[in-house]
This record gives sequence, structure tokens and C-alpha cells, in this order.
Amino acid sequence: MKKVNKSDIFCLIFLFISLISFFIGFILNEDLSTGGASWDFDLTWNVVLNYANYDFSGADEFTRHVPLHYVLLSAVYKIFEDQYLVRIFYLSFSLLLPIFLYLNLKKIYNVEKKIIFTFSFSLLFIPFFRATAIWPNAHLTALIFFVIGNYFYLKSINEKKLKNKLLNLLFMAFATYSIQTYLFIFGYYLINYFIKEKKSTFVKLFLFCSALGIPGLFMIGLNSRVSNISISKDIFYTLTTNFSIIFLFLLFLLFNKKNSNFIISAFKKLKKIEIVLLMLFFSFIIYNLDHSMFTANLRGGGFFYKISHFIFNNNLIFFSSFFFGLLTSYLIIKHESNLIYVIILINLMGLNYQVYQKYFEPLFLILIFILYKNFLTNNILSSLRNVLYFYLILISYYSVAYINYIYKFSYKLVI
Repeated sequence: MKKVNKSDIFCLIFLFISLISFFIGFILNEDLSTGGASWDFDLTWNVVLNYANYDFSGADEFTRHVPLHYVLLSAVYKIFEDQYLVRIFYLSFSLLLPIFLYLNLKKIYNVEKKIIFTFSFSLLFIPFFRATAIWPNAHLTALIFFVIGNYFYLKSINEKKLKNKLLNLLFMAFATYSIQTYLFIFGYYLINYFIKEKKSTFVKLFLFCSALGIPGLFMIGLNSRVSNISISKDIFYTLTTNFSIIFLFLLFLLFNKKNSNFIISAFKKLKKIEIVLLMLFFSFIIYNLDHSMFTANLRGGGFFYKISHFIFNNNLIFFSSFFFGLLTSYLIIKHESNLIYVIILINLMGLNYQVYQKYFEPLFLILIFILYKNFLTNNILSSLRNVLYFYLILISYYSVAYINYIYKFSYKLVI
């Protein structure tokens, strides 16, 4: 009989805590998205009911998203005819995210399986993941399909089978038919195939993509708001908010000693011209901002925006977080050039008129974890101790979100 060592016990304890906390959150109807997930679920439930009755009209009154998420929920509702059972089903479905994160990471990093498994289930403490699992949401459905699709992409690199590439694109189509902005990631894979595959293989893949695109034409007909996406009217506001939120999630990775030491060392090695150019770019963005965007009761804005106005009633912390997000991203990309694609993709997917943190959480972290092998993720997975530290960071973040959920500090923040 195999002896259970101390590290196995730690893994089991943290896994148990994650799952128990997750299911208790469901029982308590927890919503750590400042009420957004439950509000969105209640609003769009009419779409689910209509679809279950084969009525595909009127969805544009409740949502602008493509309908696959609601079609799936309506199919489950058709079986159980009970909203609570639909939510239980979706809660179980949401566990595919940590499971497929584990399968992705196992293909990228050569470390102990228990370390990767423990790390993957730390996601259960990310507030927006929990909220959208407890209150079924299209953002989580799209993210799950993306992680499944990337798994088949990684399989296609090793096994060189056409079916894996087709499955990659199929699940990315599912993601895109849940949330339109996943079209950017779909395009990322297609460009990779164009560059790396033989012409004959790419033609097959392109024809398959064309066939996958046909249902989209009907979906636009069912919901005119699908094609009416609100793009940012102030790119300076969008970049500022995006990099502020990016900095928040990079901090989760920089609590690792090796990662933080790298950033400090890389900063010290910066040339004066690099510092000057970064400062000039930062100043250019701040100068050209429409500051009225930040003087109203702004929706969204992210963690540092809320903290900045809660503590100082100004944008000091917020603008500082933008600068450090810019600086940290530059240092990381300078060392690991492939990560520029992560930064580009997350910014393209966040080109909204109003930027919400939900567009980044936990998508941005997952893009870093599985899109490319990189030192940030590798340093965390290098030992169980580092993974448990990461776990504690997410538990701390969850605790802050829960305190805010109880006392509602940011719910009615008037600026």
C-alpha cells in the first residue's frame, strides 16, 4: 500500500476546502460579482424559458450575447423543468474549468500531477468564477469551451492529427457562440495554423471554419444586438483601465519569490531611454484622457479604481496602477516575448465602452497559464509550497471580495 506523505495530505486538505467552500457558496446563493451575476441570470432567464418553448424571438430585449449559452441552459431546463436543478447542473458543469486547466497544464509543464491538480482547483476561490458558476453566465460557458479547445490545440502539436485541430476550432466556435469577443482567440488559432500548417491542411481548416460561421448568420437574425457591440469611444480610457486590471492579476503571480525577484532585477537593468519612453507613453495617455469618464458614477473600472475612490476620492491609486501595469507588462514581454500575444488578446477582448473586471477574471490568468509555457507559471508550479502560497493569495482575494459583498463598500460608490 502506498504511503501517504505530508504533501499528499496538504493537497487533499486544500482540495477539500475549495470544494466545500464552493458548494457552500452555492447553497448561500453567494454572488461576489457585486450582484452582477445574479442580476444577469435573473434578467436572461426569460430567454432560457422562451428557448425551452422553442420561441426564439425577443432575446434582444434581455441580452446582446450570442445564444449558445442560453440554448444549453434551455435544453437542461427542458429535462428538469426546475431553475434550481438547472443551476445545480451548471455548477457541476463549471468544474470542467479546473479539470481541463489541469489537463492543459499537464501537457505544458513536466511537474508532479498532484501539484498541477492542486493549482488548478485554486480557481474555485476566484470571485467572478464562483459567481458565474453559482449563477450560470455566458462568460464562464465561453471560458470553459476555450480551455477545452486549447487542450485539443496542445494535443495537435504533439500528435499531428487533423481531428485535434478540428476539435480545437469546434470548441472555439462554441466559445465564440457564447461570447462574441472570443472571436479574437479563434482568429489567433487560425493565424497559427496559417503560419505553421501545410497549405492543403490549412484549406481544410479554413473550409471547416467557414461552415462553423454559417450558424452565426442565423443568430444575428434572431438577435439584432449580437452585431451591435459597444466598442470603446475613448481608447485612452480603455487602455488605462485595462492595464490597471492587468496589474491586479499580475500581482497574484508576483507574490511568488522568483517572479518578484525577476521583476525587480529586470527593472534595475532598464536603460534610461526605456524609462523615458515608458514615462512619455504614460503621460501621453493621461494627458489625452477624457477625465469626465472618471468623474461620474462609473460602472466597472476594476479593483484599483474602486479602491482609489474609496480611500482618496480621486484617481491617484488608479493611475498609479495603470503605470505599474504598463511597466510590469513591458518587463515580462521583454523577457518572454510570446506573452505579448496574451496582452494583445486581453486588450482586444476588453475594447468596451465601459470596462468591467469580469472581462479579465479569470480569463487573463488562464491565458497566461495555458497559451504558452512561461516563467511566471513555471515558477509557481515549481513546488507545492509555491502553489500553496498562490492558493493563499486567492483565498485572501476571495476574503476581500466577501467582505465587500457583506458590507457593500463598492456597490454604491458615488464619485
